[in-house]
Amino acid sequence: MRGWSGATLRRGFVAKGHGGQKRAFKVKLVGEGVNDYSGPYREVFTDAMLEVTNIDPSGHSAIGVLEPTANNEAEVGDGRDLFMFAQHSESSSDERGVDTVSREEQEMLNIFSSLTHKNTEFSRELEEAIVFLGKLAGTACRHGIPVDLPLPLGIVWKCLSEESINSMDSLKEIDILAFRRLKEEDESTASSSVDAILSTQRRLLNSFAEGIGSALPVELLSLFTGEQLRDIMCGNPDIDVELLRRVVEYEGYNEEDEVISYFWQVLREMTTSERKLFLQFVWARNRLPLKENDFDAPFRILKDTKVSKSDVNDYPLPSASTCFFSLVLPEYPEKEMLKQKLLFAIENVTTMESDYVTNDVEVSEGWRGLT
Repeated sequence: MRGWSGATLRRGFVAKGHGGQKRAFKVKLVGEGVNDYSGPYREVFTDAMLEVTNIDPSGHSAIGVLEPTANNEAEVGDGRDLFMFAQHSESSSDERGVDTVSREEQEMLNIFSSLTHKNTEFSRELEEAIVFLGKLAGTACRHGIPVDLPLPLGIVWKCLSEESINSMDSLKEIDILAFRRLKEEDESTASSSVDAILSTQRRLLNSFAEGIGSALPVELLSLFTGEQLRDIMCGNPDIDVELLRRVVEYEGYNEEDEVISYFWQVLREMTTSERKLFLQFVWARNRLPLKENDFDAPFRILKDTKVSKSDVNDYPLPSASTCFFSLVLPEYPEKEMLKQKLLFAIENVTTMESDYVTNDVEVSEGWRGLT
């Protein structure tokens, strides 16, 4: 996908029976017997965002594209879940020292940091990776798939929408300890120090915007505020259970059934991370749209009719069809049993539903078998 043209990513095919999901390409998951009726397509973007925000045991970025902000690492201030573009060890040696140039010259160097920055092989690889991240985010947005991409409002979303920002407020959002330290300095020194800290982020934002521009007209982003742009691309970070309930349809059940009451109670009691796992389990994405009108299809809860009377002591796990945003729910007699089964399913089921039986030959051929 990295080498695909913008025209390829801007395509919006809608296949009959795919729930209205627009797609630029079709997905084949090697080793998983699933047809792409839009679930695997959404899974590509969801998994990509999970990978790019994955943290290794040492607390650092697993793949080095995004890294936790200082507030995220220290768990202080607001926005403790935020990530920013990865800094690299060579950045400090490339920045001009504030003592060797005037304040006006330093401001110009910060503004044109993309041009004055000394490129290395590492920095070029990082910029290419961030361009690709922008392509993914832009394509997902074009096709109505909110992505879990927790980037700072000030140095990313407001800048993309060409909204004026306050450098100190932007610093506070990502590093409140540095913000407090610089507040004690005189205004001119603090301003230069903040610009030096944020200049690398501004430079890498250009790469992110370049990637977004492959799929979206970036000239129109200024029509929105930073908050609006973030909400359009990322959706609601909190899984609103009541919003989900307003778009539900039942098949084999009705609203008054006891098991349905158990289900909604369990969903409300889940943590935010558990609700994200649930949404990925049933819809191959981990963020909801902002309002009812943005749903391409209703959330469907179907009764599992395969459970027989003899299975009362061995109820199966719930299953899902991510392509059609549906949950197949056995009629559990107790709330605790439903909770246990549902949590086990969303935390342990990593493959998608089986539309057909795969085989060892297909797995060994991998993606080459598609040609």
